[in-house]
Amino acid sequence: MIFHKYLLRKIRNLSKRIYKKRSLVLAALLFILSGISPVVGAKVSSPTSPTSIVQSPYDAEQLANKAVKFYQSGRFEEAASAWKQTASVFAARRDRLNQAMALSNLSLSYQQLGQWEQAKKAIEDSLALLKTPLQGKQELKVLAQSLEIQGSLQRELGQTADALNSWQEATKIYARANDPEKLAQSKINQAQAMQDLGLYPRACSTLLEVFNQELGVKSCDKLGQLTPEELTKKLQAIELQRPSVYKVVGLRSLGELQRFIGQLEQSQMILKASLKQAQNLNSPQEQADVYLSLGNTARDLGEVDLVRDTREESQREALDSYTKVVKLSPSPTVRQQAELNKLSLWLSELKPKKSSESQQSENLSQEDNQKTILEAEQLWNKLNPELNNLSASRTGVYLQINFAQNLLKLAQQEQFPLQANSKLPILDDIDRILVKAAQQARSLEDKRAEAYALGNRGRLYELKKDLPKAEELTKQALSLASSFSTPDVAYQYFWQLGRIRKDQGETKDAIAAYTKAYNALQSLRSELVAINPEVQFSFRNNVEPVYRELVELDLKYVDSLKQAGTKQVDSLKQTQKKENPQTYIDQARTVIESLQLAELNNFFRESCVEAKAQKIDDIDKTAAVIYTIALEDRLEVILSLPNQPLTLHTAPVGPGELKKIVQDDVQRSLATFTSKENDFLPIYQKLYGWIIQPLEAELANSKVQTLAFVLDKDLRNIPMGILHDGKQYLLEKYAIAVTPGLQLVNPKPISKVGLRALTAGLSENPPNESFPKLSYVKQELEQIEKFGVSSKELLNEKFTTAEIQKQTAASRVPPIVHLATHGQFSSRVKDTFILAWDRRINVKELGGLLRDNTQYQRTPIELLVLSACQTASGDDRAALGLAGVAVRSGARSTLATLWSVEDKSTAQVMGEFYRQLEQSKKTNINKAQALQQAQLALKNQLALKNQDYTHPHFWAPFVLVGNWQ
Repeated sequence: MIFHKYLLRKIRNLSKRIYKKRSLVLAALLFILSGISPVVGAKVSSPTSPTSIVQSPYDAEQLANKAVKFYQSGRFEEAASAWKQTASVFAARRDRLNQAMALSNLSLSYQQLGQWEQAKKAIEDSLALLKTPLQGKQELKVLAQSLEIQGSLQRELGQTADALNSWQEATKIYARANDPEKLAQSKINQAQAMQDLGLYPRACSTLLEVFNQELGVKSCDKLGQLTPEELTKKLQAIELQRPSVYKVVGLRSLGELQRFIGQLEQSQMILKASLKQAQNLNSPQEQADVYLSLGNTARDLGEVDLVRDTREESQREALDSYTKVVKLSPSPTVRQQAELNKLSLWLSELKPKKSSESQQSENLSQEDNQKTILEAEQLWNKLNPELNNLSASRTGVYLQINFAQNLLKLAQQEQFPLQANSKLPILDDIDRILVKAAQQARSLEDKRAEAYALGNRGRLYELKKDLPKAEELTKQALSLASSFSTPDVAYQYFWQLGRIRKDQGETKDAIAAYTKAYNALQSLRSELVAINPEVQFSFRNNVEPVYRELVELDLKYVDSLKQAGTKQVDSLKQTQKKENPQTYIDQARTVIESLQLAELNNFFRESCVEAKAQKIDDIDKTAAVIYTIALEDRLEVILSLPNQPLTLHTAPVGPGELKKIVQDDVQRSLATFTSKENDFLPIYQKLYGWIIQPLEAELANSKVQTLAFVLDKDLRNIPMGILHDGKQYLLEKYAIAVTPGLQLVNPKPISKVGLRALTAGLSENPPNESFPKLSYVKQELEQIEKFGVSSKELLNEKFTTAEIQKQTAASRVPPIVHLATHGQFSSRVKDTFILAWDRRINVKELGGLLRDNTQYQRTPIELLVLSACQTASGDDRAALGLAGVAVRSGARSTLATLWSVEDKSTAQVMGEFYRQLEQSKKTNINKAQALQQAQLALKNQLALKNQDYTHPHFWAPFVLVGNWQ
């Protein structure tokens, strides 16, 4: 639904007016469902033909008032009856205009009842009455309203393109009539249709036209660049204005759109502004609609939040919002949506039984699960008869699909089988829901909805292990998906087809299906497509597994080819046709790189990372690239050497073993410098044995000098330089860099770049911050200039966001930006920041400060140095924030620290690093080698300065991300 209740103020004024002969007594009626605003009551000329007065105008007025009150209280059947009588009165009086308006309102009442055929006839009859030559402004307004109601019905019946046309016609009339408020609400309706059609940029631009004066931006890209403080200020200006329904709904639509494109924090802020307007109007339905949107945004925030406490807080907010919807909304459909969303959220929190759990923890988990099951049973008993009686409509079809999806989630939990003696539905019950949904979608000619219904039936039969039936239904869904070329549907069912073929033992066919799913996801990375809110997917549960499962299939197939002497081996047959394992190793490498980019896009919740395939031979002939791929029971390592085929090595690693070693052993040993080498070296050696030892001979023969790692999962949170072969650290043998993938590397040696730098830092704490003082920052910045780097220094009060932006303007961007200040890398965008004197700079803002706000710099920053940052404590994917900073800044390379280190030692590393860079034109070393020498200088300086920095805590946290040259 798009627009809802309108003010009753004008209907109250209606009783005070007496019209001669024919007056627009319906001018202030509630055009509720489609968001149509009332036409202001006004006198019009006498009808062209005599009228036969059956009832007085006062009787008609009373009927209209009665219909409004019925509608207002949700008594839609009685409202429809009253509107029908009112239309008959005006028909008898040959009052076409008022008859048309009554019929339009009758259509709205039928729409609320889900009586689509009656609603369609009523609006068609209304428009037929308005086809006579129009005489004035008032008649045009009635036509515009009726067109908007027709658009609402068309959208509900899945005829979105037709709905857009109807609303565009209405918009033209309002524009000619110079009616800004009705023009605004008509544009809001258009934006909703555009959003349904996947035209997100157009939808956003249309909505922003409505709020152009207040928000001052014309695109979602520009809106996304506003800081939270800037957006808050602009929204407060709207809140001070007179409340109106179009502002409530316009802000809600904009907030929903921001959610769909991933701007979740902005979505929440905009929706809260919409809620304040709805509360000021004292409109329960409008408040309910906004709470539904707020609940969905809070849930999405929980989905992308990897920190448990804040994730649970978001989920509580979502449940609270859905509960308020049920209490406030008079609309059964809206209440059902909220109930289903609550069920989905409950089921997403079911806790599977783990063998490692204590008895107490297991009991608590099972208590929570049983509570969830009880709530699901109650909701099934309540919603099943309601949904079973729904007439065919777009909303009704998706409600049924949503319901079935939730029940299928429950069926996937092994400890909760849906059996005949259960109070919950069995799989056959779920199948009946989906069969009906598919039939109704077909009758509405909504191929997307039909594809979802058939695809979910395929999933049901996959769970039943009826693989032939599952394959048949999945192929039917794919055939429909291909007819409207929407990757978000296609990828899900190619993935499903791949799983089915994998279970059938058809490995090669499974890889083919998975590859098509992967290709569809790749197209989604750069296109904003229509992802229906009722069937959305989360990255962690529904996107990332596609990449990982394809990689696992590829590498297992390579193993089978090796075991068979490169002969094709399938569980059903063996042929003599030879295949090259390189094809599958190369695909696995490409897919794991693409996953890293997809994670970054998901981190920012927007398509912000552009990729271009690169070969190591094209970047650096003295470097090797090492890919680690963490699978359930092993660690796969792919080695890429210049002018050499890829090689694959496998290390058996038990489930959870890598995570435990990294989090419990490695990170703990690096957090302090009190542990002794004998305590932690065995752990570092174990990692070396998994990752480097199998590659030693190839690396030695290649004579490479630099190792660039594309790391997976927990390995991203530790520096590779600490790996130990029993005699020395890896850093003592090779220069080291990390990168999300070669697709992001922009090769350009540092020796060819002039060493000019903008340096900024904080040796004192800014107001309202409590970070430790960085006493050696001034010395650090002075050393940079001392070693021949021409620099502009911004220290303490001079280090502000405005000054940074001024100094990095497009006309004079320096090759190096060095920020000696506190900062944090987190898996959450809002918790990834660097500290300036005036405020914290969010990672999204950083790009705007370090490059031109309208486009990437033609001459990007060569090196961004963040010398006092750290990863967020307790966040096992915090390194994603570091990669995000590296990408978002637009810098070719980023040098940062994984944990907070004594600033005296940091100053020494930075000084030596810049000294090495200054000499690079003579020594021809790259940035990774300059950092290597600086780290080793700190590690080995004990004999010189009687200061023990030999512990990896001091020298290991520095990592170079991106281009290492």
